Amino acid sequence: MDFRQIEAFIKVAELGSFSKAASALYVSQPSVSIYISSLEEELDAVLLNRSTRTVCTTLAGGRFLEQAKKMAALKRETIAMLKNLCDDLTGEIRILASSVPALYILPPLLADFHKLHPGISFVMKQADTADVVQGIAAHRADIGFAGSIIADKKCDFVDFATEKLVFVAANNGLYSKGKKYTLEELLYTDSFISREAGSGTRIQYEKFFYENGISLDKIKTCASMDSTHSILNAVASGLGISLVSELAARPMIKHKALLPLKLKNKLPERKIYTVLNKTVAHSHLIKLFMEHSGVKYG
Repeated sequence: MDFRQIEAFIKVAELGSFSKAASALYVSQPSVSIYISSLEEELDAVLLNRSTRTVCTTLAGGRFLEQAKKMAALKRETIAMLKNLCDDLTGEIRILASSVPALYILPPLLADFHKLHPGISFVMKQADTADVVQGIAAHRADIGFAGSIIADKKCDFVDFATEKLVFVAANNGLYSKGKKYTLEELLYTDSFISREAGSGTRIQYEKFFYENGISLDKIKTCASMDSTHSILNAVASGLGISLVSELAARPMIKHKALLPLKLKNKLPERKIYTVLNKTVAHSHLIKLFMEHSGVKYG
């Protein structure tokens, strides 16, 4: 059963004529006859009495006409609802984000967006970059934010923001504020606190280390942590040094709990990416949020 059959039946019943129904529907009379015959065959019931000069409904046809009009009305309402959907600014956006965007970049952005569109709410979960990509590929969230690109055939990565990385140490006099250190001095001689495997920060700084001749096996790693906040507190407590987001470290540097270390090798800026599932059609809410966030996609 399809809507062409239903619309043809309604028109014939209302106008009492196959030819008038065909004219109203802008189709041929044989087409209307085929629609009605196939509908009757599918329902196993005679819907129209064709023996009289004016076509009229049978008992079964009269009962079905009520339901047919309801189905036609539902179709019109559904089409109108979908056409007006872009004017409906209510709903929920599910976000998966790695630690730096989740903790430091997205909160003020979400606050600004919510002031403009108070009917849109957010559910944000924090995960490492690998889990963000896997989650977007598996439709566990609508949009993701990650600190590195991890190839996945279902995902697109779009530039979102950039941030600086900085080596930090406890502000306890063991390091000089004015001296420029080599990577070898920092990584081969002192304890280093790393991010966990799968972290976007770790993926990017290990690539930088390798490109600058550092053997990852020789790094004196004393701990691996899955939280930037935990690493900052561990560094401030004297456990070791680390390479972290400058944005995340800024408050503790300002309060002199941490000392930023100057480096002879220029540290690269770190990119933050928006992660989107390329296999789905994104809602107008997601597109509105991306536009507000400055993300150019599609």
